[in-house]
Amino acid sequence: MNLYKYRELNKFTHESLEENYFWAPSKETLNDLCECYYSTESYNTFMNFASLIAPQIDKNELHNQFDSIQDMIKNSGIFSLSKSYNISSLWASYAQNHTGICIEYDLEDLIGKNKGLYQCLDVMYSDTPPDIGVDDISNDILLQKMIGTKHLDWDKEQEFRIVCDNQGKNHHRSDAIRGIIFGLKTPDESKNELMKLLSNRNIKFKQLVNDGKSYSLHTQDIVNTFDIKKPNVEKADIPNYIIPDEKYIKEEYRAFIPYFYKVAEYMLDYPDCIEFFDMDFSGKSSLDNPIIYVNFKEEGSIHPISQKTFHIKEMSL
Repeated sequence: MNLYKYRELNKFTHESLEENYFWAPSKETLNDLCECYYSTESYNTFMNFASLIAPQIDKNELHNQFDSIQDMIKNSGIFSLSKSYNISSLWASYAQNHTGICIEYDLEDLIGKNKGLYQCLDVMYSDTPPDIGVDDISNDILLQKMIGTKHLDWDKEQEFRIVCDNQGKNHHRSDAIRGIIFGLKTPDESKNELMKLLSNRNIKFKQLVNDGKSYSLHTQDIVNTFDIKKPNVEKADIPNYIIPDEKYIKEEYRAFIPYFYKVAEYMLDYPDCIEFFDMDFSGKSSLDNPIIYVNFKEEGSIHPISQKTFHIKEMSL
């Protein structure tokens, strides 16, 4: 899933791109004054009558649970993205009136390094605040209600949120950045500076353009002249144990075996890969969408073994 972050070009943006992290602020610092605004009418009504209708319920325990959830949200970081790169109001508000950029991220690699620390959700939009009830306290929908609901005025942003255990810097995989889109008025000097900074990282650079006939915007590819082509890893340098034995691969999938070598080449050159364990076709694969997964030890990950997936239809030999 591709997601987008609109940013002005400054030293903080450069640093986050170079050092592979995103910044997750607290809810208090976000620009919506009604951020995480919700009603507790149903909760309060139930608690007021709990002694009459359900005397066996431990009200103190429920209060403690609810308080701990609210404390968790207060201490969480929220990284907001959009599901679209061509929302004019976001270019104006967050990318300094088209002089900045829009960063294209791959969600899987954005959270894959420390996946257990994040919860992801689509923002829902409503003309009334969500009402929290006692049943919500132990329900998965609670986070959606408390931190993933905003007023209808914000619906054009098509927001997607990553709720983080910690505020501030959250490091991601180096290849989570799939592309950089320059605004209509991004200076050439700024473009060249950023392309040089991010050269040789397989990042696609694009220019946002208007066809001059409508309000619609689209992108054109830009060649990064600062990229230096590196020699490919030779098959002879790939350890034998990494490539699955053909006899264990379903016959209908054997046509995709050359992609194992492509993935192996990528992983052996991947800066976050400390040790490469194995790979195979994912259980989610189909002939229309074959997927290869890799198990490896990842630099900076909280997990002893990380997993990364490759969609063959997005690759070329």
